[in-house]
Amino acid sequence: MDIRLIRLKRLEDLIHVLNVVQVPIVHHLALDSRHIYFIPFFFSTDSSIIYFYENERRLEGKFLLFNNFTGEVDITDKWTSDTRFTIIPIIDVEYQNVFPEKQLLSELRNQHAKEKREKEKKPIIKEEQSQ
Repeated sequence: MDIRLIRLKRLEDLIHVLNVVQVPIVHHLALDSRHIYFIPFFFSTDSSIIYFYENERRLEGKFLLFNNFTGEVDITDKWTSDTRFTIIPIIDVEYQNVFPEKQLLSELRNQHAKEKREKEKKPIIKEEQSQ
């Protein structure tokens, strides 16, 4: 099976994907001291796409609340019946075979190394104080 991984920059981006495809579940997996939140999509062919958001810390809560009017995202342990919110459960994954964990770890490490190199290349610009 051909698996494509799409790393998202922000949690809000993951919520936007959910709203478009109307799959209201986010999977959570602790992997090598990182927390991966993902949405897998399987097609009728032998391919799939996995949208994911990576965070150093676990999101504290059982639900993501997307405010349909303001676009804000909150994290909570409590269910709400407030119609302003789309409620998205966070599902803790104990085991998965959706994607090879070694592949994801390798790609994450490569991406982190690349980001570190790019950060080191950027010149530090100090603001001159006007007198």
